[in-house]
Amino acid sequence: MIKIFLTAFFLLTSVAAFAVEIVTPAAFKDVKGNPVNRYTKEAPSVFDPKTPTPSRFFAADLSMPDTFATTNNLAKKTGSFYRAFGEIIFIQGTLTDSFNVPIDGAVIEIWQKNAAGKYHTLLEPDSEYVDKYFSMSGRTVSDNLGNYHFITIMPGAVQGRAPHINMNVYHPKFGKLETEMYFEKHPYNAGDYQYLSYSEDERKALTAAVRSSDIMNPQSIKLCTFDIVMKGIHQYKRF
Repeated sequence: MIKIFLTAFFLLTSVAAFAVEIVTPAAFKDVKGNPVNRYTKEAPSVFDPKTPTPSRFFAADLSMPDTFATTNNLAKKTGSFYRAFGEIIFIQGTLTDSFNVPIDGAVIEIWQKNAAGKYHTLLEPDSEYVDKYFSMSGRTVSDNLGNYHFITIMPGAVQGRAPHINMNVYHPKFGKLETEMYFEKHPYNAGDYQYLSYSEDERKALTAAVRSSDIMNPQSIKLCTFDIVMKGIHQYKRF
């Protein structure tokens, strides 16, 4: 009888200890492992807003064209049989708000140097450095998933400046973003005073991931992925 009583006592003690353990506040955690107060009606939000893509530090108005070409193919002018000099690259990315919701209908404009490292807008029309087959600027619109694409060439590098793409983004609800894109692991990044003027996190946000379109062929066309985060969030209707 005593043995049965002791067994029941130990079982009740274990159940009580387990019950105490499962209602201990520290036992309640969100998906990130942070303690949640069991007395609150709502757990802390697990959604952290993304840091917006940084604006460029230095103005690029002098090199910006007055009129942008209405094409996303800078490497070949419309109707031309010839393409620009230089290495062909694809630029792709997704445009989102601070909570990673795609932004559609945004206008993305880019302009850049040619393969010789020259802006056409800063050259005389008859200059030997002008590439008549290269469209120095381009424009596209993000689709319903926030995706955008460009076909262009790798910008020429000059002493003290790494290859980069100037970019302006316009949207009626999210405003205007003036930024620039650099290329991952390019050797000239380490000597570019403008690139180094950004913080480490900003440099990471402004640097496109670069990979070969054919992993078996390092000489294949490079795919440069540059995602853009606009400051703000979508406004949802409530019914």
